[in-house]
Amino acid sequence: MTAATFRAEVIAGLLELAWEQWSQLGVSGAAPARREERAADAEALLLFTLHAARHDPRLFGEVLDWLAHNTALISTHRLRNICSDATDRALAGAALDWAAAQRRPQAAERTEASSSDDPGLEPLFHGLPILAGAVDPAFASHGFARSRLTPSGKSHHPRLLDPISFALRLRRLLGVGVRAEVVRTLLTIRAPRLASGVISADAGFAQRNVREGLGQLQQAGVIDVVRVADDRHYAIRTDDWAALLRLPSAPHLPLHYDWIPAYRALTRILRWVEQPGLDELSPYLLASRARTLLDEIAGLLGYLRIVPELHGVPGADDWDRLTSVARTAIRQARGDA
Repeated sequence: MTAATFRAEVIAGLLELAWEQWSQLGVSGAAPARREERAADAEALLLFTLHAARHDPRLFGEVLDWLAHNTALISTHRLRNICSDATDRALAGAALDWAAAQRRPQAAERTEASSSDDPGLEPLFHGLPILAGAVDPAFASHGFARSRLTPSGKSHHPRLLDPISFALRLRRLLGVGVRAEVVRTLLTIRAPRLASGVISADAGFAQRNVREGLGQLQQAGVIDVVRVADDRHYAIRTDDWAALLRLPSAPHLPLHYDWIPAYRALTRILRWVEQPGLDELSPYLLASRARTLLDEIAGLLGYLRIVPELHGVPGADDWDRLTSVARTAIRQARGDA
């Protein structure tokens, strides 16, 4: 498989994943044939989509329309927490600023837009020229050039009783904060009890904030704590919560998936295939770079139980391993595994 063919396959798979998730959360789009039974991670999905949708302006615009319509359900604190680098922070900041501007339309109209020929701006969409004229100030302030975007108004609120919206439903119940994420983690991970470190990693907040939230929930009598060695493990009465949420029984609670590491790994793969010059590399150099990427994302893949066999010195097989790993990760994220 050539680098160009692999790039096209990865981009197509990631865009399909994003559309499938968002169309079930209220974004205007064709709903997939199969209902998602796993609880979505709105912030991780948003950050991933801001990368993937640079190849699909319509998806980018519809997700921003959803964000403007559902800002109250999104934790900006958590979104910034899960950003990994400057590009993540720039895209997230631009999206949040744009959504905020829609709530202040008069202020947005008075904001002076930058020129599309500003040499300091990077085109937001890959492979598309920047149209002459003014660009959106929310994106220009974060280094990206795109024309002004008007909300489509097609998005609607998520159906909170759907499994995919479970985390958002808990936010309506417990507020947009750490307690909702702690409860989501405890309810969706099918385990008798969880260590505080596992809860912190999945909750997407700093350990100090998670400890505080766990303490509050314990004081309220809705979770239990057991000390194991030097760590505290926490448990939750799933049947009680199922009754509160009007579900038939605990097995009807939505399922868990490690969305943060999954989306991070997929984003790293996407940004890798977007590198200029890959098509001109020799098979040896292409395989060598593939091995480097696999080494870098091995920890993220471990959360997904995807373990590429990287033995011995780098070789031509590493290119095949990367393509196999990418396909498996996309397939799992889409629920096809």
